[in-house]
Amino acid sequence: MPDVVNMLRQEWAIASNIKDKTTRTHVQGALERIINQLKGMNKAPPNGLAVFAGFTMKSPGIYDWVMYIIVPPRPINTFKYICDQVFHTEILEQMLNVGSTYGIIVIERGEAVIALLRGNYWEVAKTVEFYVPGKHHAGGQSAMRFKRQIEHLADVFYKMVAEEANRIFLKEPDLKGIIIAGPGPTKEDFVKSDYLDYRLKQKIIAIVDACCANEYGVMEAIKRAWKHIKDNEYVRAKKLMELITYYAIKKTDMIVYGREKVWDAVQNGIAQTVIVSEEVGEDEIMQLMLECDRRNIKLEVIPSSVEESKMLTSTFGGYVAILRAPSYLLEKDIEELDLYT
Repeated sequence: MPDVVNMLRQEWAIASNIKDKTTRTHVQGALERIINQLKGMNKAPPNGLAVFAGFTMKSPGIYDWVMYIIVPPRPINTFKYICDQVFHTEILEQMLNVGSTYGIIVIERGEAVIALLRGNYWEVAKTVEFYVPGKHHAGGQSAMRFKRQIEHLADVFYKMVAEEANRIFLKEPDLKGIIIAGPGPTKEDFVKSDYLDYRLKQKIIAIVDACCANEYGVMEAIKRAWKHIKDNEYVRAKKLMELITYYAIKKTDMIVYGREKVWDAVQNGIAQTVIVSEEVGEDEIMQLMLECDRRNIKLEVIPSSVEESKMLTSTFGGYVAILRAPSYLLEKDIEELDLYT
């Protein structure tokens, strides 16, 4: 929180350059009140904090102060400071409408992470650590004894992980599937241990390799299991960016970006697929949708709450159009990426 307060103080200083006196007064006044509200806090609540504050015009020359401090129902995994004429509530709205939820267990010897993939974001729900010895160099009867001890400790560990997974996943009414991941045979051994609740075991949709039992392992599990969860917004956004990157590198003459060029491609009927960031605005997306629908052009919108939306905006101006090409080439690319099947 001290870092956030310092950032707001810097924004207050920057706001002194605003030419319009009323706007300058309101922005600096809002920042001062937010700072006073936050400076007594050492850290944010576990799920983070969303602060909306500003002056709204009640009648010409008369303004009311409004401020809402919200602890979200699920963790916020991003930081944003926005100074605008409206409050941006997109991230909170996504939390209320997450759609399908997938459970993820990444497990290796002695370590496991349990995560949830909801809509267009994912979060770690629990990490589990327990000492399970590795290889040993004893021989004879000692070898058999050590092997039994290791198997017992591994069994205890599997039971611990399963109990946490049962507790977390059985609370999810919209749990659509579970991905088990990890390096080596540990993941298969965990499934065979039969400690997962039978209702959850029926929902295992993929067992895939992953580097390690941490956040990188979760991301790798999602990537490797994407064919099983391609209806998920987070996964779909990543695959769309892969498609854009592929064309930008391999087929530069078959892609255009930026608002003006994309609109030209749409209106001239030479676009096949248009991909835009949700940040371009609802009205703009609606106009594009109508124009694309008239010309049988596919429109994809990347939600503003995922990192890919920022990449699309910063690198391509928020607009990309993949142009029509010889059918055998285009069908081959789409089929390989498996986005539309």
